[in-house]
Amino acid sequence: MNADASGSPPSRGKSVLFCPECRFESALSDGWLIVSDGDERTVVCPKCGHVADNRTERSAPTPQHAD
Repeated sequence: MNADASGSPPSRGKSVLFCPECRFESALSDGWLIVSDGDERTVVCPKCGHVADNRTERSAPTPQHAD
């Protein structure tokens, strides 16, 4: 783990996704196009159309919520 020399926390949340093609960044729930077809889920960049993730629903991580 790399720490910032100033000791300040990162300015972005952990749920921010980045497009490697056009550098678009946003939370998964705020801007990315999510296409579901049966048990398959594809995450597509809304800016350039790059497929950022493609997996079956069974292999998709389940969000963990603190009580």
